[in-house]
Amino acid sequence: MPRFTGKNKGDETTIKDLTELTHQERLVIGLERIKSERSLKNKDLAAMLGVTEGYMSQVIRGKRDVKLTMLDKMTRQFRVTTSDLFNVSEDDLRRPLREESGRRRSKKKMAERHLAHAHE
Repeated sequence: MPRFTGKNKGDETTIKDLTELTHQERLVIGLERIKSERSLKNKDLAAMLGVTEGYMSQVIRGKRDVKLTMLDKMTRQFRVTTSDLFNVSEDDLRRPLREESGRRRSKKKMAERHLAHAHE
C-alpha cells in the first residue's frame, strides 16, 4: 500500500494531506513507527500478538482488516493507546518506506517498475 494516496504527491505534505489517509493507512503507518522505534520485525510483532507472521505481514501491507479485539490486543501488548496507533504526523509521512524484499514480487509489479524506470 502506498504511504500516501492523496492529491499532493510532491515532497511537501500539508495537514490537508493527513486528513485524506484512511484508518487502515493510519494503522499501517502507526505499526511501522512502532517497528522502527523498537527495532522490531513483523515476526516479533506476530509473536507478541500470538498471530502468524503471514497475518502480521498482511496487516502491515494494508491487505488485511483488523478486528477491534486485535486493536485492543495491540494496545495492550505494545503499551500504546489507540490514538498512538492511528495518529500520523508530518514526520511519519516523511519517514522512508522500507524497500520491498523482492521475494514475492509479481511479474506485473516487476514490469511496472521496469516501464517506470525506462520512461525516466
